[in-house]
Amino acid sequence: MPGEVHLFGIRHHGPGSARRLVEALDALSPAAVLIEGPADASDLLPMLADPEMVTPVALLTYAADDPVNASFYPFADYSPEYQAARWAVQHGAALRFIDLPASDRLGEHGAEPIDEATFLVEQDPIARDPIGVLAEAAGYADGESWWSDVIEENPAPGLIFAAVADAMTALRTESGSLSNREAAREAHMRIEIARAAKESDGPVAVVCGAWHVPALAEKRSLASDRDLLKGRPKVPVKATWAPWTAPRLARASGYGAGVAAPGWYAHLWQSGDHETRDSAWLARICRVLRERGHFVSTASAIEAQRLSRALAALRGRPAPGFEELRDSAIACLCNGERAMWDDIAAELLIGSEVGAIPASTPLAPLLEDLQRQQKATRLKPEALERALTLDLRSESGLARSTLLHRLNAL
Repeated sequence: MPGEVHLFGIRHHGPGSARRLVEALDALSPAAVLIEGPADASDLLPMLADPEMVTPVALLTYAADDPVNASFYPFADYSPEYQAARWAVQHGAALRFIDLPASDRLGEHGAEPIDEATFLVEQDPIARDPIGVLAEAAGYADGESWWSDVIEENPAPGLIFAAVADAMTALRTESGSLSNREAAREAHMRIEIARAAKESDGPVAVVCGAWHVPALAEKRSLASDRDLLKGRPKVPVKATWAPWTAPRLARASGYGAGVAAPGWYAHLWQSGDHETRDSAWLARICRVLRERGHFVSTASAIEAQRLSRALAALRGRPAPGFEELRDSAIACLCNGERAMWDDIAAELLIGSEVGAIPASTPLAPLLEDLQRQQKATRLKPEALERALTLDLRSESGLARSTLLHRLNAL
């Protein structure tokens, strides 16, 4: 008897999504966990549970004969896919990626012209930003705030996966055509889901972007899905893990699936739904301000928390978000001076964490060379900007300067 398929639509980097997903997996106890990601890199997935793997990290896939043709798939502690992979390893469930292989996706590089369906999707506001459309319908200015209120920062979101599936089904009914690439992706995922369900002796959990849930729930013939995948260009690829940084998880870095404030999202994940979440964040703000030489009283911190709750109530939010805590911190802890907040904002909202990968991980040639030179020059990897004084008359100073200039050029 085929395993029953359960679809979990998530945001790719969402602490609320990740927490509810882990709760759902605990309740379902699936025999197989399938994750949106390049199918030909599935053998690397169990490494996410390695104790030496420290997030943020990224799955790196690249063309074997052209390493410049590459893709990165970042993971943070609060990424639902990361938590799903760890859950599967810890509970002995089958685990694999189900999206188009990297050999296919990288084979598209320069090989496929923009088709009419792709052009239509780019002009379709629903396909371009489905969360933004839902946010506008709910009276929000942007999709980030709406999704945070409903899921990421909501201490009692309810049955979110069923609600997300219903919302995406309604949106896709109104949306236009899929691009060839998106249609092929969903066809490949349906084929992989059907195969896993046939092979599994228990429930099958599918973790995918929320937009794909309605398409993966559709009943389509395997023959029609296979037809969509015929004739697509492919190249030989290699895959490995690479350290990543917190700033590169931010949307401001240019990362399409990035979040506005990785540091805040990391705090949401670490603090859970605990009622001291806001006070802990304000305490962190106080600590950073004091480290910068500013006087901050405990009474001011208490007033900041009261103000943040009042702002959340006035703005109709279920709990204070980082915007309310930011505004109250500026008013109560920074004496109304925005410049004081700007001095610490990057450290708090973005962070400077650098990931680490196990020593046994196969390295890409560039990363292997970089790590060798980091050790030789005694430069510790950091994800922050700071002044570094070097004596170019010394061999060590000149070597450090040369490496930093090379990295800047890259």
